[in-house]
Amino acid sequence: MRRPIPLAWPVRSDNRVDGHGSNAPVVLLVEDEYLVRDMIAYELTLAGFDVLEAASAEDALGLLSQRERIDLLFTDIRLPGKDGWQLAEDVRGIYSSVPIIYATGYSDLRTPLSHSKFLQKPYRPSQVLQAAADLGIKPSPAASS
Repeated sequence: MRRPIPLAWPVRSDNRVDGHGSNAPVVLLVEDEYLVRDMIAYELTLAGFDVLEAASAEDALGLLSQRERIDLLFTDIRLPGKDGWQLAEDVRGIYSSVPIIYATGYSDLRTPLSHSKFLQKPYRPSQVLQAAADLGIKPSPAASS
């Protein structure tokens, strides 16, 4: 069944999609393609995650300076400026055990950091949710209702 695509999703002034409160897992979503980022943020929010959105590694690192925690990094590999590989290393320097989902439509593969998954574009939102679950990141039943 296809869902209608809303014209706009509720995004807070701090780049967070309105989610499910402090108990929900926090995903830092870094994707420079707006439509892809918007779709994944929407699906993650529907599934019960709180989502922080950034269009570049530099924006993502700026958001991290304002956060006590994130539970998952989802990053495109090809980003303007610093790439997703370097971003993942920088994030691990702050949150040493945060799981990572890498995504790309290109074949610039390297060895990903431990406790991570790789998604080849195009991917389905269900694959993102499954990769998060495989990494042990699932919203609590109370968060997704």
